[in-house]
Amino acid sequence: MKCYLCGLEAQQSEGNQGGELVNCADCGTYKISGLVLKELGARKFDYPKMRDDLHRQRQFNATSVAEINTETAIWA
Repeated sequence: MKCYLCGLEAQQSEGNQGGELVNCADCGTYKISGLVLKELGARKFDYPKMRDDLHRQRQFNATSVAEINTETAIWA
């Protein structure tokens, strides 16, 4: 599969509640919610801002996986 942020090859596994867990060598590991996945057909992420936000999430709480959901998604 391709990373939803950078488009490079990534590993994907089924997440909870219809989302996915993505492991990208460039973007790192992150969860993406099912609702955001549905919106990706019509919208695109603001890639630099989204990457910065995932990095901030990891710094703030290093024990949890960064997450892209309806509250954290940054659209272009």
